[in-house]
Amino acid sequence: MKVYIFNPENDMALADGNPGYTPPAIIRQMRDELYWLPNWWAEEGDLVWNGTDKLALKPGDEICPWGWSPALIHQLRQAGVTDEFLPTDEEMERLRWLSHRQTAVEALAACRKDGLIGDALMGESHLCKTEEEIKALLSTAKEGEEFMLKAPWSSSGRGLMLCGSPNAKGWIKNTLKAQGSVVVERLLQKVSDFALEFWCDGKGGVEYRGLSLFYTNEGGAYLGNWVAPEGQKLQWLMQYADPQMLVDIRQWWEKYLQKFQYRGPVGVDMMLCQGGICPCIEINWRMTMGYISTLLPAQGKYGRMVVEYIYGHYSAEVEAFS
Repeated sequence: MKVYIFNPENDMALADGNPGYTPPAIIRQMRDELYWLPNWWAEEGDLVWNGTDKLALKPGDEICPWGWSPALIHQLRQAGVTDEFLPTDEEMERLRWLSHRQTAVEALAACRKDGLIGDALMGESHLCKTEEEIKALLSTAKEGEEFMLKAPWSSSGRGLMLCGSPNAKGWIKNTLKAQGSVVVERLLQKVSDFALEFWCDGKGGVEYRGLSLFYTNEGGAYLGNWVAPEGQKLQWLMQYADPQMLVDIRQWWEKYLQKFQYRGPVGVDMMLCQGGICPCIEINWRMTMGYISTLLPAQGKYGRMVVEYIYGHYSAEVEAFS
């Protein structure tokens, strides 16, 4: 039996690092109201945990959360789960550092060093540990150019700040104090967001699971995914990108991910830009909505997967294309 858990606070819990972490009320509400979400991909005989019931696991059972954090491990222990079903402290610390945006900064630099897709490779990313480093980088901006600031432990459009925002100065101070660094990136002229979804077996094996086409709001926060057969998504993307480039990017990531010896889903967010492709916006070392979108066509679902907050409550559904 697999025990599935939807814990959307995972990235914030990793950033905090404490077993007793309590997420903001709005995120707790999201978890409570959408705990059932794994029913979309769970199989018969599996269990979707509501976050409160006691759990009695037997040998061979497996816990499959949205993502692992010290806070979730603490919650599971309170629910009666023994350590044999949980990551060790060493594994948890390693995963926490994998989830730091420094991993994505290094991956994008490796893409460029390896000559991936040549001059079509777009984007640059810098990890800054002081306000002085950030100011020096921002001073290189050309006329009309903007920068995006990112908190090291964040994803799905959270923890982002435009450098020109009136709140940017205070945000930088607070993020440096809380997380020790800030990632600075030049804004790209976006055509479309997309991601490649993989499964890693923990022994160096990496399997490509599918293409994710998703959309965000102006601030970069996630809004939803296309749910469609792989061929149809690829056909749409090929209107704007050389098919061989997409193959080269996928093969590069299949090789690059082998070295991490990580077991679980990985989603690599990318961006189709004017003039090329950024092959690494961020790396999600956990389940993602994009990964889910690759599973749903086999169940007959087709359309637009959305997670919304309306009239004070969260909902999730796949809306059929009109």
